[in-house]
Amino acid sequence: MPEHHHPTPGTVWARVEDGFHVGSRDGNFLGYIERRGDGRYVAFDMRSTAVGTFADLVSAMRTLSAETVAGTAGILTIRENR
Repeated sequence: MPEHHHPTPGTVWARVEDGFHVGSRDGNFLGYIERRGDGRYVAFDMRSTAVGTFADLVSAMRTLSAETVAGTAGILTIRENR
């Protein structure tokens, strides 16, 4: 049975340049995705650890957009205080 993706509220993806996307949720960094020369996409979590290689961008985004990516304990938040 195929797994259905339910978008996580507050998740935003931005294309920084061709083949490079970054994700955030409610302003917190989720990770990034790079397109390799062979056309596959590698997803990296918030600690720049590769979490998988995917045939398409949407699958990579779904993995990083999931509520919890295996091996990550929470979201790191950087706040600027002035």
